Amino acid sequence: MAVFSLSCSNCGTPVEIPGRYGFKLKNSGISNTVCTRCRQGAFLASRRDNISVQNALETSPDQRRLIPLAAALGALALLIGGVVWRSAAPTAQEGPPLSDSPSR
Repeated sequence: MAVFSLSCSNCGTPVEIPGRYGFKLKNSGISNTVCTRCRQGAFLASRRDNISVQNALETSPDQRRLIPLAAALGALALLIGGVVWRSAAPTAQEGPPLSDSPSR
């Protein structure tokens, strides 16, 4: 299989492109190929920049812990309220009828 080489657009080292794909690239006039080292360096730099931006925008861990704590306290309050409401004395509608129904 034929191997074509184009120079890296950043550092100038030859980039080997195998077979038909290299032939198509070379004939199409593409000259902005990038070697593996430059591609990895650009990836690491963009990742580093993205992480630093995310760290600057991120909230503190204490603020993130308040959301589950508030949800747990709300659930506990609803549970206690339900237990207290159910344990109250039954009202006239919930209790047995005081007299027999006249339709019987």
